[in-house]
Amino acid sequence: MKTITYKGKVVFEKVVLSSRFKRFPKFFQEDEACFLFLTKGAFQFRTPTNLLSFREGDALLSKCGNYFFEEVTTNPQAPEAVISAVGGYFHPKIVKEFFNTDLSIQTFQRNFDTTKLDVEPLMRSFVDSIDYLLDHPALADPDLIANKMKELLILLSKTEQATSINDFVASLFVPFEYDFKEIIQKNLYANLTLEEFASLCNCSVATFKRKFSEHFNESPARYFLKKRLEKSAQMLRIDTMPIGVIAYESGFDNVSNFNKAFKKHYQQTPSEFRLS
Repeated sequence: MKTITYKGKVVFEKVVLSSRFKRFPKFFQEDEACFLFLTKGAFQFRTPTNLLSFREGDALLSKCGNYFFEEVTTNPQAPEAVISAVGGYFHPKIVKEFFNTDLSIQTFQRNFDTTKLDVEPLMRSFVDSIDYLLDHPALADPDLIANKMKELLILLSKTEQATSINDFVASLFVPFEYDFKEIIQKNLYANLTLEEFASLCNCSVATFKRKFSEHFNESPARYFLKKRLEKSAQMLRIDTMPIGVIAYESGFDNVSNFNKAFKKHYQQTPSEFRLS
C-alpha cells in the first residue's frame, strides 16, 4: 500500500489486495469523503440501502458514512485475483482551507451516499498522474499535493454538474439521512452480523437491538430467521436453482445451517419441501 500525506493526513493512496475476502469495513474514516478509481479487479460496495458493483475502470464518490467492501463471487473454487485502486480522501478541515468555504452550505444537493461516476478522459489523466506520484513520492511536495487535491475536487464538481466548486465541496460533508426500517429491509438477505447491521445504522449493537425491537416487536435474530426462511420456501416453490444457491440468496452462510433451520421450522428438509 502506497500513500501520500498532507498535514499528517493520508490524501492519496494506492490500495492493492486479494480478491479473497467476504466483507470488510471501508478503510477511510467517518468524517471524510472518498474518491476511488478501480485500476484492476472488481468488488461490491454496500451502503446502508444499496449494493453497488464496480469493475476495472469504474470510479466511486462516497460521502462520509459507514460502508462495506464485499467480494464479487462467493465461489471458493474461483482463482485468486488482485484488486487495485487509487483513492483520494477529502478531510473537512483541509478542504475548508483550500476553498475558504463554510461546509454547512447546502445550496447544491445530490441525494446520494455513494455514487458511480462517469470517468471522462480528463479524470483518467488525473488518476494516471496520481498513480505516478504514488510510485515516485519524492516528487510530491506539499504545494503539488495541495494542487492535486484541488484539481480532483474541481474535476468532480464538473462531473457532478455543481453550480460552483464551493457548493460541491460543502455537499460532500452533509451526511445522508437514512430510515432505520429501510436499512433493515434493504439488507435482509445479506447475511450481515449484528455488528455490521449496527455499523450501517451508525449505532452500537445495544442501541441497534433496542431500536429493532421498537420497530419490529421482536428480536433481530428471530425476525431475520423468519424472513429468510419465508424467502427460501418461496424460492423452492418457484425456482429450479440448486438448494445451495437458494440458501445463499436467502441470507444463510452455508447449506448445513440452512438445512437445519429449514427442517426445524417446516418439519421437512428443503428437498422434501420442494417435492411436496
